[in-house]
Amino acid sequence: MSLLEAHGYDAVFGTPEGDTYRIPLVCWREEGGHMYGMVLVKGHLRRVEQLPNFLRYGTQDGSDGSSAPSFDVPAADRRPGGTRTPALR
Repeated sequence: MSLLEAHGYDAVFGTPEGDTYRIPLVCWREEGGHMYGMVLVKGHLRRVEQLPNFLRYGTQDGSDGSSAPSFDVPAADRRPGGTRTPALR
């Protein structure tokens, strides 16, 4: 098994109302001849295919043909000299 960087890729999920939302992939997991996307859920890596309502993989630039917005959670303030964003409780 090996882990490969997945920068620029999202997992696209559906809601019961017909909307979609995205979670950025953390890495790809190579197992045998298959590749599986991995996301962080409550601090644990999870295979995307095992999560409820998974639809497909997509790219963050929207070239996968989807009109769903990409919700990117910022890890740090993007201003020069920015600080880490505090954890939500």
